[in-house]
Amino acid sequence: MNGLSTTVRAGLLALSVTGAASALAQDARTFRATDGSYAFQYPLSFWFDTEFADGSGERTGVKASTPQNGDVVIRFHSRPANTVRYVSAQTRQAIVDDYIKTVAIVPSIGFKSATMTTMLGKPAVDMVFENRRFGRPSVNRYVVTVVDGREYSFICLYRVDKAAEFAPACDLAVSTVRLRLR
Repeated sequence: MNGLSTTVRAGLLALSVTGAASALAQDARTFRATDGSYAFQYPLSFWFDTEFADGSGERTGVKASTPQNGDVVIRFHSRPANTVRYVSAQTRQAIVDDYIKTVAIVPSIGFKSATMTTMLGKPAVDMVFENRRFGRPSVNRYVVTVVDGREYSFICLYRVDKAAEFAPACDLAVSTVRLRLR
């Protein structure tokens, strides 16, 4: 692939990610927020994550956490938009800078990359941080967009050595999330 242009490489990567998410979608369930405000698909190998470790409280997302997998979590969040009112290539760096200030507050968490993607039919920023605080490094991945004055974001957590297994689950959630129409 050394002779391929950056554009061609990016296109091939997008096709492979889309293909992986499409394959997962065939064997997926739908997570619906308790209040019905959003829904997304997740692989059959995941189960509900709840507010409290004992399984009580509201459902907050899905997980596939086991001693073999480590922590594997997918959660969707919403809040009023901060300083950025829309996502584009021009606002990408401002979003990244905001998340670096918020996420990388300890030396063991470092920013790795940010790429543009799509979520909720809008441009979104897909950011990867690496957390080396514990024995096995983990990925803290944030996919962020802004719609009608609200910031929507996925946080996907998984171990670095399990990225090939769990990154497609995050891609599936991002590509299938839908908001309830008001």
